[in-house]
Amino acid sequence: MLDCKKAGRQIALLRKKKGLTQEDVAARLCISPQAVSKWENGHTMPELSLLVELAQLLDCTIDGILFPASPPAAEADFEHILLPYAPIAEFTGRSWPRSMAVPALLSALKLFMGLEGHRDSMGRQINDDTEYILQSAFSSICFGYSWGDDNALEDGLGIYGLTGEVHSRTDCPEEDFIGLAVRNIMGGYPVIIVPKEYTDVILATGFSGRGKVLKGISFLDGDDEKNSVMSFRQLKSFPEWYAKESDMLLIKPCERNVSTAAKCREALRKGVLLLGNQVSISDQPLVGYGMVIYDNWCNELRKENNRNLVEMETLSPHIFIHYEGKLRIREFLELCLHLLKDMDPRPVVTAISKYDEIIEMCERCMNQLLAQTPDGIEEARAKRRMLIGVLRRSKELETEALKEIALIGL
Repeated sequence: MLDCKKAGRQIALLRKKKGLTQEDVAARLCISPQAVSKWENGHTMPELSLLVELAQLLDCTIDGILFPASPPAAEADFEHILLPYAPIAEFTGRSWPRSMAVPALLSALKLFMGLEGHRDSMGRQINDDTEYILQSAFSSICFGYSWGDDNALEDGLGIYGLTGEVHSRTDCPEEDFIGLAVRNIMGGYPVIIVPKEYTDVILATGFSGRGKVLKGISFLDGDDEKNSVMSFRQLKSFPEWYAKESDMLLIKPCERNVSTAAKCREALRKGVLLLGNQVSISDQPLVGYGMVIYDNWCNELRKENNRNLVEMETLSPHIFIHYEGKLRIREFLELCLHLLKDMDPRPVVTAISKYDEIIEMCERCMNQLLAQTPDGIEEARAKRRMLIGVLRRSKELETEALKEIALIGL
């Protein structure tokens, strides 16, 4: 069935491709420009004799005008999805604790780009926790109670031979911002959307709706369920992603790979300095790095006792952050034993044993303190004394561990 509107749009498109104006077409066909305008708006159609001349003028068939086979590419609204560069096995790592967005996202990106050398018998990339552990250290997340370096994403990309070209939504018009994402994905590389507020970080590997809907997976600090999902089989939709204040990283290849071993050494050096810090770097007592956190935490618990609080306000989520941080440090040190071949392993093995004891204490402490709400102030006081004891002993053990790591001579 003839669709006058569709035929009119086709006439307009073909005319523009020939570089003709409506006046040019009118002059060639000896008609008024208004007649051409009515054709293109779908109000009228050319007579048969004019249709033959029009087809000749526009270098197409009559059927090509009246019954265009498909929408022109410029007008098409399609879905474009990138597939992972290499097959990925089902998730085989630990699903908890895995609560920080940046290392989880970087781990997923490595898998998507087909860069994981650890493969199963079917040649699929094995998705264990190794990369998450490394990126937790490279970003400094595991060394403290803050959210790590502001440029952790950009820095973490280096060992994959990738870089992140940063664009801010506030510095870019909406259409241009959307266009940047579309072109990068069409070029075969994902984009990362990092919101300014506390909400999902998006690893986008596709789009629809001319780029106004991104397709991908999301990550969120503190959300263990989201941060342990690395499947690209069922992508989520993120409409109007461009409407929020955010930064966008366009993932691109870079010329120079950063050595994983060099990055481990750098993280160890920085980690020792951060963990040994004795001074608060934030007005929030449980945000920052180093030994100062132990003393600040104990002081906050004493303040709760002085206020006769039954609820332990500084228990959660800090106990989880503490536990996960020490667990990741211990696992990072174990990886360093394998990755840094010229390193004396003895101090590292001793340091690992110290962190093993801290982790074991944390697990026992969480089981006892999180089981139920204290029944009255006296029970709350007893639980706080227990936690203070754990924190004091943890500080002693970590101090000993850092002395051992310092013997490596990084």
